[in-house]
Amino acid sequence: MFNRDINQYLANWKERKNRKPLVLRGARQVGKTSSVLLFGREHFEDTIHLNLEKEEHRRLFREQVSLKDFLKIIEIEFRKKVIPGNTLLFIDEIQNSPPLINLLRFFREDMPEVHIVAAGSLLEVKIEKEGFSFPVGRVEFAYMYPVNYFEYLSAKGEERLRGFLENISLNESIPDGIHKKALKEFYEYTMIGGMPEAVKTYVEDGNLNGLQNIYSSLFTGYCEDVYKYSSYARAKYLSFVIETAPLFAGSTVSYNKFGGSDFGSREMSRAFDTLEKTMILHQLDATKSKLMPLVPQRRRPKKIFFLDVGLVNYRMNIINEYLNLKELSGFYRGRIAEQVVAQNIISRFQDTKPELFYWAKDKSSGSAEVDFCLIHSGKILGIEVKSGKAGKLRSLFSFADEVENSLIIRLYSGMLKIEKVEYSGRSYRLVSIPFYLAPGMFSFISSE
Repeated sequence: MFNRDINQYLANWKERKNRKPLVLRGARQVGKTSSVLLFGREHFEDTIHLNLEKEEHRRLFREQVSLKDFLKIIEIEFRKKVIPGNTLLFIDEIQNSPPLINLLRFFREDMPEVHIVAAGSLLEVKIEKEGFSFPVGRVEFAYMYPVNYFEYLSAKGEERLRGFLENISLNESIPDGIHKKALKEFYEYTMIGGMPEAVKTYVEDGNLNGLQNIYSSLFTGYCEDVYKYSSYARAKYLSFVIETAPLFAGSTVSYNKFGGSDFGSREMSRAFDTLEKTMILHQLDATKSKLMPLVPQRRRPKKIFFLDVGLVNYRMNIINEYLNLKELSGFYRGRIAEQVVAQNIISRFQDTKPELFYWAKDKSSGSAEVDFCLIHSGKILGIEVKSGKAGKLRSLFSFADEVENSLIIRLYSGMLKIEKVEYSGRSYRLVSIPFYLAPGMFSFISSE
């Protein structure tokens, strides 16, 4: 078990006077349970772990229960009392007990001094299927994703390198030796991915062969899960998307006959939307907005990213091709680079769902497409994942011409720098950021 960034978020939540019961959301196997249990050990005298995956725990709460009776059941079942300030109450896979979801509101109203964290992997789809809802305004949410690059460095014991990268400023230069080491580690991370079990296994023995079984088991588990939240008739669509979507990571897709299937647009659209709710994949809408807020273009195809680049590598069967990799941007037409950048950007959204787009200009006014677009610190960011000369960033310069209050960024394998680029008779200010600073990219924007 290694420390995750969410643990600092949990520590801050613990100390807040106006905190509410916290619901931690994330796909299966991204480390929610391990992180909360570690948080409990480090910050509380005792942790009561109610795991609703277990039948012996689930059967206790099939019916509605009062807060008073809940505490009595906990005391008898665990032979412990919930002591405010000393006890962390952790309800794992809470979607398996609608009565306990409803009970969260009473903790907020009647026992706000109790620290209670709930976790769930299939929350939205279970809510949709069974028709219950969370007590609005009486709980707060946090989101957890696979290990990002900075967390990967921590898992490897590279805390000094992580500290240097996290604290570098935009105007500082990075020594060449550190740049090469950080880039080498990033390529290794891109090969392994961020699923905690895969990271732990690789860090411990450095053996790639053992990872295949881990990735295979994860896909099997995700496919088996679909029967928990869908009908048998819909399960085939969901399983197909789970198995096929990694092959299209970083691409825009058409739902109709997706992946060479005979499935229609309606079935595939529903399957993609359902799996997005389970946080197994992400769909980016296009936007052509020139000012805030960013408005999605629903008619354009969506760009998809899978949960984790390691799982993408496994499904593409390309893990061994990393061993002699020199340049990530052109690897598999740049789609792997986009996938790993996307998941590192998304990992920074801990208390809200990411509002991430790709920017696309209408063909009628001159075709242009930018890999990522989002709002941060009052600016509209246009982000391209691309190596080579700055003159190749035509779409990014078109973005800068069109969008008010914009900042253009290139993520690549080169050095950190601010460039003044001349293109088609105009001058542009380009922020070039090495891949390995992707998780800390927003700190540069905030200091601009």
